[in-house]
Formats: sequence, structure tokens, C-alpha cells
Amino acid sequence: MNTATALARLGVPSGLCAALGDDALGRGLRDELAAAGVDVGRLALGAARTGLVLVAVERGEARFVGYRQGELEARALAAALPERWQARVVHFTGIAPVRGATFALARAAARARREGCAVSVDVNARPRMWPRAGNTRPTGRARGLPAAGDGGAGVRGCFRLLEQADLVKCSAGDLAVLGTTARALRERLRAGATLVVTDGARDALVLGPDGERAVAPRPVRALAPTGAGDAFCAGMLAALVWQGRERWGDAALMLRAVARGHDVARAWVRKKRG
Repeated sequence: MNTATALARLGVPSGLCAALGDDALGRGLRDELAAAGVDVGRLALGAARTGLVLVAVERGEARFVGYRQGELEARALAAALPERWQARVVHFTGIAPVRGATFALARAAARARREGCAVSVDVNARPRMWPRAGNTRPTGRARGLPAAGDGGAGVRGCFRLLEQADLVKCSAGDLAVLGTTARALRERLRAGATLVVTDGARDALVLGPDGERAVAPRPVRALAPTGAGDAFCAGMLAALVWQGRERWGDAALMLRAVARGHDVARAWVRKKRG
């Protein structure tokens, strides 16, 4: 929702495909999106209640706890995904680590590629919602997560989705939750794909077909950090959407897109929200 509305504000036509509950919250979110200029024709209202994620922000660091009906949501989402996207770019975000959801999204991404769409993914692997992908001891923001053996079917489905992408954005915290490194994740992607790793106010690391680059953001006093990653993605996509998928591997283009992402995220976090 954040990414779609940010794109609309940037003048990029956007729509949201998702499954919401046929309840007051779901209908309210649909109406808010429509009022922001987002196409809601692919929003499905169903029996599963609208999922919630509770966010606590302390000293600029956000912690997330989900209140979800995972399997019910996954089935509703799988039913809502179209056979044809009829879009230039399909962006996957807000991914719940549930087997039915991640494998359905991977299949949808494959269909999008066959249709000629560019595919981008924002990983959003939130601590406490995702099992770790490996058997290593959790550290940093991943501490406290349950061990997951081989990583769990939902995480494997997520990696299948990432393998379809032309662009993957993840944070340093996402890497910790998935139990991998930037270079190891880049090796799992398509040969022409680009991985962008953000780390709050620090440089973004861009790992593409031609090597690694760092793109520094301008300093900012963050008043509302939650959603900054979504705004960052909107900025990148706004710079890329009118380019053909075959150009997304161009290093200069991707560096400009990341710089645009920094600028949009900077404007986002400077706005105080109630």
C-alpha cells in the first residue's frame, strides 16, 4: 500500500493486487487507496480478516509483530493473483512467509516474466514473522527467531520468487533474518538481475551484473522511519518503469534509480505522521 500510493504521488500509474478481509478495515484500506489514485480493481475482499502488523519504533529502530491468519490469507491471495498482469512492472512486497503465499507468488512472477513484465521484489523478511533460512546462530536483528531446520517451505518459496526477479531490494536486517549475505543472495539471482541492499541512513550496496557499487543517501533527520523502504522502492521503480526490462541490467541506469530511491525515502521520513 505504501509503495503503490508513493508511486501514484510520483505520477506513476499503479494498482494493487492483494487479498483483504471483507471487514471495516479492509474496506477502509480499499477506499483510502482509491482516493490516493491507486487502481483497486485487483483487490479481493474475502473471508480472512484483514491482516495486521504492529510496529513499535524506539530510537529510530522499528520492531514488527504480525497478527495474521497465514494460511487463510495465502489461499485468498493465490485466488486473487491474475493469469495476466497487463503491466510494465510487477512489484512483490509485504510477503508473508507462508508456503501457500510464497509459492503462489513465485508462480505469478514466472507468469509475469513470460508476459514480458519486469519483476521486482522487496523482501521485507521481518524478525519474529520469518523462520531463519539456515542453521546458523541468530545475531543482531535476527536474535530470538526460532530455528527452522532447512529454512521452512515458506522461505524456500521466497527464494524461488527472488530467482524470478530482475531487481531485488532487501535491507541488512532482511539478510540477517534469511541467514545469508549480500553476495550469497546475489549468486542465487538471475545472471542479469540487480540486488540492492539498504542499511538505514548508510550507503546502499548495489550488486549487479557488472559488479558492486555503493550509493550514499543525503543526511536526514528521520521523523517517521516506518515505510522508508517502501518509499525507497517507489523511487527506484519511478526511475525504471518507463525503461524496458532489457535495460534494467544497465549499471548507470540502476545507480540513478537507487539515488532516486534515496531521495524519495528522504522526503518520506521527513514527514511527521500521526
